[in-house]
Amino acid sequence: MEPTAYLKITFIILPITFGIMAIFSLAVGMRGILTKRPFLLSNRWFLATILVVFAPSILLIFLPLFGDDSSSLGPMNWLIALVGGSLLIVIPVLWFSLKGYAAHGVTDASFREALLAALEKRQLPYEEKLSAIRLTSIEADLQVIVQSWMGTGLIKVKQRAHRSHLKEIVKAMNEYFSMSSVSINRRSSIFQLVTGIFEVLIAIVMFLVGRHFMTSFPL
Repeated sequence: MEPTAYLKITFIILPITFGIMAIFSLAVGMRGILTKRPFLLSNRWFLATILVVFAPSILLIFLPLFGDDSSSLGPMNWLIALVGGSLLIVIPVLWFSLKGYAAHGVTDASFREALLAALEKRQLPYEEKLSAIRLTSIEADLQVIVQSWMGTGLIKVKQRAHRSHLKEIVKAMNEYFSMSSVSINRRSSIFQLVTGIFEVLIAIVMFLVGRHFMTSFPL
């Protein structure tokens, strides 16, 4: 593939990539700021965004291998392809490691209040342990992490068979947040909002640079 053609494809893909990232970041940030309430969101939304973002980027990395001049590729091109291959490994690892639900805008107190209220609503007896809660009636372990300084948290169930119970617990927690007056830490929402704004700016800059490049080197 000609270098000029490769750059043109790059300038098409990158603005779209940063635009998708911006949509996710702005949506999460604005939800926390506008509702002024904590909430939990499935990490699958974040993982799906990663897949959408990385898919064209991986394709872009491998394009030189399938061009007309692929037989003359140098070591640097193969190194870039190796990086692309490593991304194919990283994505499944993220898929399995980032399961569960991410909490935004929470504090230690508000997260605990919502979780215990949800367990009571679902009539699930429990035993508290360090960074975990044992649901004794169904023999499931909830793994909980709260970073109150940032306003974020994570909740997931250790046993895959109990994901439906976790979904119901998270639903009850979101209902509790929506109906109760609880403490909130907006740092995570502000961070997501600022990140989204920067991603929009990068997408615009990449689009303008790409349009200038297309004009300078027409097909």
